[in-house]
Amino acid sequence: MGSTSTAAMLFCCVALSMVAVGFAVPQEKTKFISMDALDCSNNITETPSTSRKLGQGGCPVRFDPSPSMDAVVSSCRGVPSAPRCCGAFKTYACPYSDVINDAENGCASAMFFEINVRGRLRPGLFSQLCPEGSFGLKC
Repeated sequence: MGSTSTAAMLFCCVALSMVAVGFAVPQEKTKFISMDALDCSNNITETPSTSRKLGQGGCPVRFDPSPSMDAVVSSCRGVPSAPRCCGAFKTYACPYSDVINDAENGCASAMFFEINVRGRLRPGLFSQLCPEGSFGLKC
């Protein structure tokens, strides 16, 4: 009888260890565009932001006009529908979510300057239309 209960206890310990290891393995980080980054679309003017800190090199991405940006602009003009406009925005912005969410580099301002001013979209469009909760926009 002693060996059966020992085997059962050993089995339970091994099973619990495997469950614990499963929870300890890092899961893939969910990508999103933060609410702070989306809020940058509220303050876009006719000139690029000068809020970048000197000596940090600014945004490492150039948000030049491209077919992806053209899709965002054409999907968001007039009275845009959230699924169409925000879907195009996700396609364009989500590959850059890490740099867009970094408040120190000016990337969110640079991106929204290109989209809003050059595309002639209203300020605040993305922060008003696209949030999917308090965290921002899930990619």
